[in-house]
Amino acid sequence: MSSDALNISIIGKPNVGKSTFFNKLVGNNISKVSEIAGTTIYPVTAVENYNNVKLNLIDLGGLKKKSKSNDNNQKIITKETLNQLNISDLIFFILDGSDDITKNDKQLFRLIINKLKNVIVIINKTDLIKENLKKKELYFKFFFEKNYPNILLKPIFISAQKNIKKDFLLKKILNIYSQTLQLRDNKEINNALRKILQKKQPNFSKKSRPVIKFLKHVNTKPMIFKAFGNKLTYLGKDYKNYFTKQILLELKIYNQTVVIKYLNNKNPYS
Repeated sequence: MSSDALNISIIGKPNVGKSTFFNKLVGNNISKVSEIAGTTIYPVTAVENYNNVKLNLIDLGGLKKKSKSNDNNQKIITKETLNQLNISDLIFFILDGSDDITKNDKQLFRLIINKLKNVIVIINKTDLIKENLKKKELYFKFFFEKNYPNILLKPIFISAQKNIKKDFLLKKILNIYSQTLQLRDNKEINNALRKILQKKQPNFSKKSRPVIKFLKHVNTKPMIFKAFGNKLTYLGKDYKNYFTKQILLELKIYNQTVVIKYLNNKNPYS
C-alpha cells in the first residue's frame, strides 16, 4: 500500500454488517455479503480519493473470541486483521445495534485501544431497533464513556442496509487525520490544565498532594502528552482517568486514543 495514503480498516465480530458497510462506503458490491460467519477471510481493499487524499478502505473478516479462533480460516482472519491493524491510520469499529455488547466486542475494542489507534465507532442495524433506538443510544454511549477514559467517542448510529452518509464519514476521517498533523499549543493545553485543576485537585497521598504543574503535547501519532510536577507517582488511577477524560473534553479531542505520561519534574524543558 502507498505510504502517502491513509489505511482505514473495518473491524468487528462476525455478522455485524462490516462488508455491507464497506460496499456502501465504496459505492460498489466488492466484498461478498453473507449471513454465514467467516465469509470474508482475506482483506478486501478499495481505494477512494476524497479531497485529494487517497484512502485505502479495507474490509476484514470477523474476529472471534480467542477461545473460538482455532479453525484454519479463523486463524487466517486473525492474522490478517492483526497485520492490518498495525498499519492502520484509523479503524471503523462496527457493532450490532440489535445486540448487547458482548465479550467478543470488548476484546476487539481493547485490542484497538491498546494499539493506540484512532477509531470511529459505528452502531449498525438501527433498522432493527427503531422502537428502542433512544434507549440503545444511551446504552452504547454510556458503555464507552464509562469504560474507556483515554478516548472520547460519539458512536454513529446507522443502517448499512439503507444509508451510511458516505460523504459525512469520509469527511470525518479527514478531520481526525488533520488533528494528528500538528502539536497542540502550550498555552491552549495549560489553560485547559488550570480549568481542570480548579474543578478537582488530586487527592492527598501520604500526607501530601500530587501537583501537576505543566502539560506538554509531545507526539501526534499516537497522541501523547507529558505532565510535569511534584509527587506524580502518587497519583491514583481514578484521578488519572478523570484527568485524561477532562483533557479530551477541554481540548475537544475526539476519536483519538490518548496517553498521558506523568513525570516528577517541575520544569518541562530540563
